[in-house]
Amino acid sequence: MKQVYVCFFSSLIIILYSCKESLSKKNTSDCIVIEEGECLTAKELAFASNYTNKQDSEMIVKKYIEKWKANLTLYKKAQKEVTVDEEELNAYITELKRQYYISAYIKKYIDENLDTTILNKEIIEYYQKNKENFKLSSNIVQLFYVKLNDDERDIAEYKKLLSGKDKQKLFSFISEKSNGYFIEDSLWLKWEDLTREVGFLKNYEVQRIPKGKIIEWRDGTYYYYIKIKDYKTKDEYSPIIYEKEKIKRIILEDRKRELVEKLYKEEIFRERK
Repeated sequence: MKQVYVCFFSSLIIILYSCKESLSKKNTSDCIVIEEGECLTAKELAFASNYTNKQDSEMIVKKYIEKWKANLTLYKKAQKEVTVDEEELNAYITELKRQYYISAYIKKYIDENLDTTILNKEIIEYYQKNKENFKLSSNIVQLFYVKLNDDERDIAEYKKLLSGKDKQKLFSFISEKSNGYFIEDSLWLKWEDLTREVGFLKNYEVQRIPKGKIIEWRDGTYYYYIKIKDYKTKDEYSPIIYEKEKIKRIILEDRKRELVEKLYKEEIFRERK
């Protein structure tokens, strides 16, 4: 409970100190919201641009503004109803500021010193040493999947190109004509994600489909072509290619931790000299 309170209090301090400039010091034309004499600017809401979905972005902004207003109201009430130890509060703010600067410095240090090059042999070594951590929690499949309009000419053209030798023409046709495709040889897909995209596959159990089997399906609107190349079932070891990006992230995080430890050791050693 104490941890929750500290996190809430920290966020309250940050929000209030970042937003409490008086309107006289801010150009009111920059204000998106004015509440209790305080100004919330577009710059402070810029984080919402990270969301590509407009609806998600609008919802996040709305919730942020609601929280911002609620914090201002709570702050006004708290000033009237709560007696605060000013010395303790100032010490807390000083420590918060100190930690903010330290975090910013550590980030700068990592940005300047982090080696982001990860060799394939490092990925293989990590996978082999930690193989037990890479058991699948769900079925995955490697396949060739194309979804076209249920149009006789398009289907005939697709089959002609599929049986031919010009793969570039085939891929250009798929890119131009398809309503969805998954044709990367090295990529794996969760079976449950595929069945959400292609509903009729829910009638199949992936482990009962022979590898290399071709499934064609027409529903009057779309034509589906699916070739099951390979699959792995739950509790089997995940293919290393499926875990490659995850392992890269883990290795980078390990390197970041090592850099931070190195930085602190250097500072401790410098203090002892």
